[in-house]
Amino acid sequence: MADSIFSIQYLKALVNSQLYDDEKWDFNVKLLRAAGLFAGSIVLMRNYGDLMAI
Repeated sequence: MADSIFSIQYLKALVNSQLYDDEKWDFNVKLLRAAGLFAGSIVLMRNYGDLMAI
């Protein structure tokens, strides 16, 4: 039981450190934007890739 409480506190501290530090927040926004663009392009190609075929 003590391990789960420790891990929850560690996870909460990690999330807070990533959200409230400006330098880390800038990097995380760039990373999330890049991941969203990548996932969106995969979805787009899976749905409409046949229209691009010659």
